[in-house]
Amino acid sequence: MKITKWLISGMVGTQLLCSCEAVRISENVNYQNSQFVFGADKTAVLIGNDDILISEFTKTFNKKYKQKHTFVKQYDSLCAIKLKEDKVFGEIKFDKSFEFVSNDAMTFSQEQQKKVDSLFTNTTADYLIRINNHEVTNSIQGSPGMYMPANNGGMGGMSAGTQSENCIIKSHFQIYDIKTRKKVLDFVSTGSGPVLFFAFEQAFTDAMNNSIKNSSIYLKTGKLKF
Repeated sequence: MKITKWLISGMVGTQLLCSCEAVRISENVNYQNSQFVFGADKTAVLIGNDDILISEFTKTFNKKYKQKHTFVKQYDSLCAIKLKEDKVFGEIKFDKSFEFVSNDAMTFSQEQQKKVDSLFTNTTADYLIRINNHEVTNSIQGSPGMYMPANNGGMGGMSAGTQSENCIIKSHFQIYDIKTRKKVLDFVSTGSGPVLFFAFEQAFTDAMNNSIKNSSIYLKTGKLKF
C-alpha cells in the first residue's frame, strides 16, 4: 500500500512538474528584432544533419534507431508536418543531402560553397530551415531514498524517495531568408518527456514530440517560456 501511494504521488508530482510553465527555448537571435514572418502563404525548405550528441538514453536510442540519420529523418518529417499543421508555413520541402549550410564566418571548400550556393539559388521557397546539433540527455528531480536505522537496534530500511527522471531532447534551429541569404532566427528548442514505470522509449518519444511542438509555438509567438 505504501509503495502504491509513493508511485501515485510520484506520478502526480511529475505531471505537475511537466505541466508548469518553463523555459523551453534558448535564443541565439532575438525573435522580436528578426525579419521572420510566418504564415500559410510562406514556404520553406528543410535540411538536417546527423550531428547528434547522445549523453543519456543510449540504449533507448540504439533500440529505436539503427543509425543516427534515421532519427534525423523522423524528427525532420514530424517537424515539417507540425509546422504545416500549425500554419507556420504553407509548404515545406525536404533537402535530403544532409549538407552543411551556413553563411556564418567559416572556411568552405570550393565544392562546399557550390553546394551552398546551389541550395539558395535553386529553390523558390521563402525560408531555409536548418536543424542540427541534436542532444539527448536527461534531468533528475527530487531526492533518492535514504537509509533509516532502526530505533531498537534492529535492521534499518530505505525510505521512499521522491526522485523522478525526464528524457531531454534539444535541437538547434537556424532559419535563413532565401532571398537575402541572411540568418533571421537561431534558437534551441528543448523537449521533455517523463519516465513513468520505466517506460524509457515513451519518454524519448514524448521529449522529441515536445521539442518539435515547442519550436512551433516559438515560431508563432516568440515566447521562450510557456
